[in-house]
Amino acid sequence: MGAILKEALLFMYFNEVKTKGIKKEFGELEKLMKSLGFIRWTWDYDKAVYDLKYTLDGVDYFLRVPGKVVGDKKLEHRKALLELGVPVFARHFFPHGLDDTVEVPEGLKQQVNDKLAELEQALAS
Repeated sequence: MGAILKEALLFMYFNEVKTKGIKKEFGELEKLMKSLGFIRWTWDYDKAVYDLKYTLDGVDYFLRVPGKVVGDKKLEHRKALLELGVPVFARHFFPHGLDDTVEVPEGLKQQVNDKLAELEQALAS
């Protein structure tokens, strides 16, 4: 997983993480992401973003996993099919902005790497 952070530092998108294109039913994905500590903060009827919050030195960061609804069902329907995108790391700016071009701080790199590995493993099963 260490190579993932090295490759992704320019944009803080984790392109090597095997989430893009994975499809899961909403009900199943909700349980899986919650079990990993992710919360669905942002959503609309055809998309969702699962966030995992980190705080370091008073600064909030988020590991985000976007998903879009494919098919004819709307989000919130247990059987709606979500297709996941590439995870991204972002820094929060007050009051409600995000910068997705920041690097993962040294103090969070191991935690983020471990969570990405756990996410890949959970989605593969």
